[in-house]
Amino acid sequence: MHSSPGNTMDELDVKILRALITESAVAPSTIQVNESLRSIAARIKADDKTVNYRYKRLQESGALSGWQLIVNPAFFGCQLMDMTVDVQPESAKSDMIRKLKLVHEIVGMFDYYGRALKLILMFNSTESRPRIIELISRITNPERVVQFRWVLPQCRIDRLLETDVAIFRALSNDARKSFVQVSKELGLSTRTVRNRVINLRQTNTVFVVPTLNFGGIPGLIPVYLSYSYSKQREKGEVDRAMRSHFETSYLSVGFTDPESGWILLSASTMNEVREHLEWAKGQPGIASARTDILVRNLMFPEKLIELLEHRNEKSAIQRLAFF
Repeated sequence: MHSSPGNTMDELDVKILRALITESAVAPSTIQVNESLRSIAARIKADDKTVNYRYKRLQESGALSGWQLIVNPAFFGCQLMDMTVDVQPESAKSDMIRKLKLVHEIVGMFDYYGRALKLILMFNSTESRPRIIELISRITNPERVVQFRWVLPQCRIDRLLETDVAIFRALSNDARKSFVQVSKELGLSTRTVRNRVINLRQTNTVFVVPTLNFGGIPGLIPVYLSYSYSKQREKGEVDRAMRSHFETSYLSVGFTDPESGWILLSASTMNEVREHLEWAKGQPGIASARTDILVRNLMFPEKLIELLEHRNEKSAIQRLAFF
């Protein structure tokens, strides 16, 4: 069985974690988890027992502490973007984070070392987007702002059952809670829970965000390398070069914006972080690049739950008025 020195994350851990993030299964049984691990082992050409051991160790270390269930913003007719700001002064960052948590449109937050902060924003129109950005700018007084647009899958459903909302609430902070456990909590049959979750997934109504915490892993520096393209027609070539060059160290990528991209890397030293940035800046097709070291990430699924409940209540009132 392969093993990495001490508890440090090595290339195999990176491959397993990257595959797990991609799998993003909702409420699987133990059998399904084991099947996923066997599938991952086959894809990365590793031993089943080794992958199982590494998976458990990633959980125990806190690197992969769970999964949160998130409603597709497209269900509300909304779009998603993230906004990286260099706040000033840095000494006021904690107070800024407290205020930003109260902004309804901010559904997630990545706190980087130093002045940088990435905010995940949900907006419902091109008119509302500048207003949200202006509000954030007033709170953070940013020296620099970088925006990144997400492309969301189309949601193939326009309303949810009350049962769906209850299931979503039960799974929002633990997306891998078993169907049996959810059915007991809600007083529903296991079959009903399973069928509704399958429907929510197949209609692109929900997706899963891993709860990642790399801070406690010795020898691991989580680095977001973000960059802009010098010409949009070079985007595909640049993104392929990024993925290829960082094949042994990248955990996830963001290639949906036509003007910029990012890649989350696992680095072991600050020298390595510097080398990654210098390499990126030297690539043809890249206009600018920066690295940010992740300290913690926060997601706020409760805001989406509130939107769901409000939408369902509004629909119920409209149906009563109709009858």
